[in-house]
Parts: sequence; structure tokens; C-alpha cells
Amino acid sequence: MDGVKIRKAKPDDAAAAAPLIYSTGPIQFNLAYGSEARATSLISRLFARRGNISSFQYARMAEKSGKVAGILVLHDRDIIRNAYAQTGAELVRLAGPLFLFYRLPLYLRQGLMDPEPSQNELFVAQVAVVSSFRGQGIGRLLMKEAEDVANMKEYASISLGVSKNNRPAISLYKSLGYSIADVLESPWLKRRFGFAGVYRMVKSIQK
Repeated sequence: MDGVKIRKAKPDDAAAAAPLIYSTGPIQFNLAYGSEARATSLISRLFARRGNISSFQYARMAEKSGKVAGILVLHDRDIIRNAYAQTGAELVRLAGPLFLFYRLPLYLRQGLMDPEPSQNELFVAQVAVVSSFRGQGIGRLLMKEAEDVANMKEYASISLGVSKNNRPAISLYKSLGYSIADVLESPWLKRRFGFAGVYRMVKSIQK
């Protein structure tokens, strides 16, 4: 796409990255961290550091006309499992143990609905486009980048999680060749917070 560049993220992208990452799951982030302000602050600080699940290491930024237009965050099973311990340690350091203790039950309930990737599968953890750049094909370009990475690193498939209520995103992913593989729901979270659940969508990578 003319005028759009995708590059690896840097620590100083944190301020632009945090609200984009938050926008991919406001209900989930609010449940985990308490509020939008707290969530975006913690995401920003985690993003700028190495080794945790929200690190810039796993992100790519889309730029247009010199401005951040979108973000793509990619994980696999090994990244997720290896980064969890450091992520917890970082959150304790940043937010304090008492804060996390009180939010732990919600955090664990949400964790049961995280669509963990299979072995040899690339996982699109987050993809988002800045509101002023939407409708210009940047979301599709970011998803193509994810597929290019999957092909280059020889993953067998690529997967993602999407809210059951996010019809535009579901339609986009289906048009790109993804299909619904699992439905992850929590009656308790739906009853208490209106969280409908998540579709795990998967696409095989052609060799």
C-alpha cells in the first residue's frame, strides 16, 4: 500500500502502542487492571521493557505519513509460556502486590479464555488501527504481515482470538481465510460484566 510502512517496534513507541493495544479488549483490560487509565499506563510501561508478554519485542508498527497508524503483536506458544513469569514479576513491581492480589480472581477467569496457540502456530495477540486511519486497508496489510512472518518462520498455522460481538473483525478474518475453531466462554464473566466470550480463529499456512 502506498505510503504505509511496517517496521519493528521500538521502546519509544510505548506511548502510541498502549492505547492501540488497550483498544483490542477494553473490557478484558479493565477487568484485569481496574480502569482504562491504569491499563494504558501499565501496558505502556511493560511495552518499553524486554521479556514480558507485552514487550515491544513482539510488536510491529504501521506508519503512514510519518505517523503511527496501527500495531500488530505476534506470539507463539514458547513466547507466551516463557514470558508469563517475567510479566507477573513486572506487574508486581509496577502495580504492587496488593493491587494484583485483589484482581487475581478476575485475571485467572479471563486466563481460561485466552486462546493459547498450538505447537508450531503463530498467534496474532493484538492488531489495531488508529481510528483516523481506518478504512484504508491498513488492518489487512497488518494481517498480511502476520502471514508473511508465519511463512518466513515456517509455522504450520496462524491463529487469533476475537470477541464474539466484534462482527466487523470476524467478517474481515473470514474474508482472509480464517475459520472459527473454538468458542471460549465464561458464564460468570458474561453474567457479571457482559463479556460474551471469544472465538478462536485459525488459518492453515500453505507451504
